[in-house]
Amino acid sequence: MSTLTIQVENPAILSSIRKVLNALDGVTVLPQRKSRAKKRGIDEAMEDVRKGRMSGPFSTPDEVFEHLGI
Repeated sequence: MSTLTIQVENPAILSSIRKVLNALDGVTVLPQRKSRAKKRGIDEAMEDVRKGRMSGPFSTPDEVFEHLGI
């Protein structure tokens, strides 16, 4: 037995994908685990980058502190 994990970014197509997978002989669709539903720190950071919520680059620590108002 092998396990394949599929990450679907577009929730609108999720039900169609489930129907197709359930129609395949020998394929079982497992419910999503609650612990996997939480975003990991790297996932949150990459989302920030995709949405442009980042600053820099900075050449020196002083530039960082100035940007933060410290």
